Amino acid sequence: MQYLHPSGNLDDLDAEVRVNSVRSLVSICETLTCSKNPIFSNSEEESSLFLCIKNEVIQTLLKALDDYTVDNRGDVGSWVREASINGLEKCTYYLCKKDSEKLLCDPACLFFDANTATSIIGGFAKQGVEKLDKLREISMKTLYRIFNKKLCITSIPHFEAIKLIIPDVQDFRWRAPQMSFPCLVKLLQFSCYSKVVLSGLVISIGGLQDSLRKDSVAALLEYIQNSEEYTNGKRNVREYMLSVDLLSILKEYQKLDRVIIPTLKTIEILFSKKIFTNMKDYNLDLYAGVLNSLTIEMKATKDFSKLLTGLSILGYISSVEENINIRAFTMLLTHLTHRYPKIRKASADQVYLVILQNENLLARNIMEDVLEILTETCWESDLDKAKERMFQIFTMAGLDFESITKQPKQAKPIPKDRICSNNDENSSYSSLVGFSGF
Repeated sequence: MQYLHPSGNLDDLDAEVRVNSVRSLVSICETLTCSKNPIFSNSEEESSLFLCIKNEVIQTLLKALDDYTVDNRGDVGSWVREASINGLEKCTYYLCKKDSEKLLCDPACLFFDANTATSIIGGFAKQGVEKLDKLREISMKTLYRIFNKKLCITSIPHFEAIKLIIPDVQDFRWRAPQMSFPCLVKLLQFSCYSKVVLSGLVISIGGLQDSLRKDSVAALLEYIQNSEEYTNGKRNVREYMLSVDLLSILKEYQKLDRVIIPTLKTIEILFSKKIFTNMKDYNLDLYAGVLNSLTIEMKATKDFSKLLTGLSILGYISSVEENINIRAFTMLLTHLTHRYPKIRKASADQVYLVILQNENLLARNIMEDVLEILTETCWESDLDKAKERMFQIFTMAGLDFESITKQPKQAKPIPKDRICSNNDENSSYSSLVGFSGF
């Protein structure tokens, strides 16, 4: 029943094989549960089947719902996710029907209990806010059918509230993000669904499709700002829940660029819109968590998008009034000696803007000198010269640089036989092509 190949690597199984495996598994369950002739000798054997569906089959299908495999054919994992959605819907009906036959309605004895319902509903909602139009439509039409079957009411957390969120229109245009996203972002108010829904929403916000990004950002901002706490200038509970979920996503998907880069872009957008400014008691936790994540994510990465987004976030945190801005500013300065010239230049630009926008960050008597160094240094040329200038800025600003970098050594002539093996960005054709968007 294992969905993954025994080696644990999805690439060892073709996507079509995984799709057929999911469909076959669901077909077996359908045969065993819907047979007109009794196939079990006693009730214990029958119960063991439904326990297997709950504990094994559904967990396998949920794992398949997280298949984002990509090959030369594109997002082939979407085929598996589509099959999983169909399978989870059927398994939901099997378990709910069996629960309805019980004389006792003790929640602890239900096959389709609250935990199972939360995982399935959350998984469908996540697909409903991601970037593929087809899967958004399939998942949300599935949710519509589930919420219009009375069998499932007792187990789904916040059933009545969610039913009001989902438009009671059978042919609702779920493919149109400007119509679907304003509805689905309201699920963020429920803590049991918020994290998984947000992990899908960031894919749309931080993706490459401009129209989808605009619609998803607009829906999220409207959700955050459309609350009494926000309009009254008080700490916004929705902002706090959002910040907690964002930090949780950064930890759970650490080093998984498919999720991390869109999440960082989402954080960048929210900072630019001055979200989280009302969380006076919790800002420090948010900033510290983001900086901890950036320390890990920006280290040794070759992805320009991640690096540039990280620099932008460091610029925003460097501009806050809390003491943590020094840590962010120091991290920003260290990228003045990054191995990629374009990143060194981008870092210098960010440092320049941060200093101009925050007069209290540096003493007035050294501010002009630091700005002069930033503008007159050619950060895209010699790396040793960049290290020397960064060392000079650290010294002038009185920052603790010894734990981060060492004073640059005198530059030595590069042997002719090593010129071609230089690790500079400009010698990496693939890096330049990737950065250019081709």
